[in-house]
Amino acid sequence: MKNLLTKTVCLTQAISATMHVQRRANNTGERMMDTHTWDVRQALCTILDSRMRRRFKPFDVADWSASSVIFAPHPDDETLGCGGVAAKKLASGVEVRFVFVTDGAASHRRLISPEELRSRREAEALEAVHRLGASSKSVTFLRFPDAEASHHIHAITKAIVPLLERWRPQSVFVTHAKDPPSDHIAVNAAVRAALRWHGRPLTVFEYPVWYWYHWPWVRTGGDLPGMWRTTLRQTIKTAAGLRALSALNTLVPIGDFLDVKRHALAAHVSQTQRSENKDDWQTLSDLSSGEFVARLLADHEVFTRYRVNC
Repeated sequence: MKNLLTKTVCLTQAISATMHVQRRANNTGERMMDTHTWDVRQALCTILDSRMRRRFKPFDVADWSASSVIFAPHPDDETLGCGGVAAKKLASGVEVRFVFVTDGAASHRRLISPEELRSRREAEALEAVHRLGASSKSVTFLRFPDAEASHHIHAITKAIVPLLERWRPQSVFVTHAKDPPSDHIAVNAAVRAALRWHGRPLTVFEYPVWYWYHWPWVRTGGDLPGMWRTTLRQTIKTAAGLRALSALNTLVPIGDFLDVKRHALAAHVSQTQRSENKDDWQTLSDLSSGEFVARLLADHEVFTRYRVNC
């Protein structure tokens, strides 16, 4: 661990210099640097994945049979973060419910009206849930304004408590407390507050989504304007992935349901396909040439697992 820490710190310190060199290099030099950088990144990703596979615990038998509620800040988070686990549980007959907290209407706000995008994303969420194996009856839309969840934490908590009282789930899935988007952090805070009000013992699984948007999982340069700053900031916060070894503790193989997860993600058309005649319509695959979404479509999903109200 000490050697890995030393190497990671050194690599993290080298990121800014590498980015500076990349921007100044000529075309040939850029290609050589990209190849070298990818070799280093690939090696470190392999090391980190290997450590996680060895150190993290799998699901218990009880985890697989536990009824669940998945809280998603936006339509597509449910699939990106825990779609494989949801599909496996549903295939075995376990009750899984989905709660979409915000309306997702801000993802392309300058290219489409909020009303139209809200309607599209709700329809996409229903189709994605159907592809994971659940019915529309298992879906609840809270419709809080996208990108403003941090201003509505108390209201979100009040909306969640009666759902927990009615359904009495044995486990809850929610975006990770270390996930950087403000909506993800706010939903995590609201769910945890609701669980305290609920008072019944259950298992919580926090799933990372944007947590993975850092080097070495994605390149530092990025393909979208300004995203390299986001990558660098998140890389420093996560110590180039090293902190995942303590921030997460559970790893679940989902390779046998990866095609189902891919199929469900494709249902989120507004996030995965460029809208016709709109070249500036950004998709998940535009982020680091698809490296970000590739990480989220790995053959395993990881979580922070803990018990509450015990």
